[in-house]
Amino acid sequence: MVRKAIIFIILTGNVFLSFSQEYLNPQLPVEERVDDLYSRMTLKEKVGQMTQYVGLKYMQGLTSADQLDDIENQGKKEFYPGLGVNDVKARIKNGEIGSFLLVKGVDEANFLQSIALQSRLKIPLLIAEDAIHGHARYEGATVFPTPIGMASTFDTLLVKKIATITAIEMRQTGCHWTFSPNVDVGRDARWGRIGETFGEDPFLVGEMGRAMVKGYQNNELETSVLACGKHFVAGSQPLRGLNFSPMDASERALNEIWLPPFESIVNEGCATIMAAHHDLNGIPCHANEYLLKTRLRDELGFNGFIVSDWMDVKRLHSLHRIASSQEEANRLAVNAGIDMNMHGPGFFETVVSQVEKGEIPEKRIEQAVKSILAYKFKLGLFENVLVDPSKVNLRSDTAKAIALEAAQKSMVLLENKRNLLPLKSLKQTRIFLTGPNANNQTILGDWSASQEDDQIITILEAFKNEQITLDYYASGDHSNISDKDIEETKLRASESDITVLVLGDNPTRSTEVVRTSGENSDSANLNLFGRQEELIQAAYDAGKPVVVIIISGKPRAIKKAKELASAVIYAWEPGEFGGQALADIIFGRYNPSGKLPITFPLSSGQLPAFYNYRPAAYFREYNDEPTEFLYEFGSGMHYTTVTYNNLVVDDEITNEQPVSVKFNVSNSGNMPVEETILVYVSDDYASVTTPVKSLAAFYKVKLLPNETRPIEIKIPYKTFSLWNQKMERVVEKGSFTIMVDEMKAATQLK
Repeated sequence: MVRKAIIFIILTGNVFLSFSQEYLNPQLPVEERVDDLYSRMTLKEKVGQMTQYVGLKYMQGLTSADQLDDIENQGKKEFYPGLGVNDVKARIKNGEIGSFLLVKGVDEANFLQSIALQSRLKIPLLIAEDAIHGHARYEGATVFPTPIGMASTFDTLLVKKIATITAIEMRQTGCHWTFSPNVDVGRDARWGRIGETFGEDPFLVGEMGRAMVKGYQNNELETSVLACGKHFVAGSQPLRGLNFSPMDASERALNEIWLPPFESIVNEGCATIMAAHHDLNGIPCHANEYLLKTRLRDELGFNGFIVSDWMDVKRLHSLHRIASSQEEANRLAVNAGIDMNMHGPGFFETVVSQVEKGEIPEKRIEQAVKSILAYKFKLGLFENVLVDPSKVNLRSDTAKAIALEAAQKSMVLLENKRNLLPLKSLKQTRIFLTGPNANNQTILGDWSASQEDDQIITILEAFKNEQITLDYYASGDHSNISDKDIEETKLRASESDITVLVLGDNPTRSTEVVRTSGENSDSANLNLFGRQEELIQAAYDAGKPVVVIIISGKPRAIKKAKELASAVIYAWEPGEFGGQALADIIFGRYNPSGKLPITFPLSSGQLPAFYNYRPAAYFREYNDEPTEFLYEFGSGMHYTTVTYNNLVVDDEITNEQPVSVKFNVSNSGNMPVEETILVYVSDDYASVTTPVKSLAAFYKVKLLPNETRPIEIKIPYKTFSLWNQKMERVVEKGSFTIMVDEMKAATQLK
């Protein structure tokens, strides 16, 4: 009966497109349509637009493959206490729900929308998903590298393509809103969500975030989705590295580190912003009017809508204890600037009552609801909200090609002693492959559904396609490597020419083994989890060259790998083509080009560790280990040698004009290479302390074998600015040093 109802709606339910009411006329400007619709809405219908629920299948513990009819079977799972599937359906029909997340399948998306079309005003639902690196939580969608790997490419055009493909696949499956990009600045490697970020540098994070927003919101009605910048703000250097932990940040830190990426995406037109879990300077972000109104709306100019994070409005009462009840928590959040609640009952009922009592101004409701409605109009949902299942085309040839390219470009070659890689003369080469990440879906990263095995190319599967003699041993997973696994590794390594160890982390949510990274999986110790370092030692003791591959969404203190391995590749979480990309690099079909977007400390004791520190940060030294980092931001090797020379910059900064930086870059090897050029700026003397260097620009250049190319990069005037003692952003007179590779040159403002 459910399917028949949907078919009937698809065929006949679009009668609401008649223009008997102005808001249904697509020829009118969006603002006029919003005003007309808002004028027709009751208070309950207005607050309903601010209310989000999880999908019905999710409520019942079903998968996307389960039939819709199964959701009618009450009693399977009571996700919302006292609230069943039929109750949620009734609320949709009454216009009391405006959005859903975790909707599983085109069939459910259409089913929910068909109910919304039966409501009085027939306002379509906004369906959201955590599509962080592709529509990866959807079974059968393209899975790209996680954002930390995307950042290693330093390729904004590629990242934009990834976001564009993600938007296309989302719209085909009935989704309209992605909770991405994450523009938190990753400043503590213990934090499990580092893999969701674009690294430690505010400029790089902002540029990558802008590229994602461009791709998601591509101005094509049928293929655009709403972007959501998160998490506002300053939650990615949490106390003790634990997600949700409090954060203290000065105004200087907010201005210099945490707000610039949000400024970038707001300037790009990011439609929505998500508030952060934690409390900042003693005030939870979800109840922080200074952050949500003064800083975000008034100063940065954000004019979209703000959504809460998962259950965080309730946590104003249950966790942060600044509200004595859920009702008070709702009032605090809405008055502070939260426009939509993620998720569930209790919010709608309270807010309606509080508006009626005058505790929440109706002007606040109008601001929230009109913004939500405007985006529903801009996405074309009032004209075409139902999805044709026959037109779903996930993982197109273009999508797969981009996924492979992104995986190749994301991997970082950190060590290559005696030029062991790439491997050649393969027919006589015996390779021993082992490690907990050699043959599973850990390569997909966090925020991924378990995908069909034939969609994923694991490292073992890729190696099987090479002209080598391969010996594979399935060692234990990250948490249960045994004495036998270590002994077997040493034995088989001694019988092989080269050992390849695939180590790292397990971010997978769909397995029963221990998760070692990802959301709410934080680490006190940055060493490789469990006994993985013993595998490195065992392979090394066998006396043959060892290649260490790290699959992880965060920096690990891989000191033993650096010391003992002949080659180290940090592959991050490369997505569905991770195995193929890695094989292409190891066997010489692709010259590695990734560079680290984040600093690797020697140990947890070095934290926080980042390249753009202030001059006095390392004036003194530790008494128990070096102060130098294991690998600094920007590290990364090729199979060829790239050199720079002839740096020339403008002598003076004049009339707020950009500064020209010119130089030559050369590839002296016999393989083509994609070089990431990093340009840094340092303020030599200033009225406040400034970083020893800051990333000012990055640029990708393709170089053929033995090719030299002249490069010119323009550094914007604003790049030379600082926040002075009065917390004013100014460019002070004086000299600046510009750095490219090991070259330095000076410019000045007189």
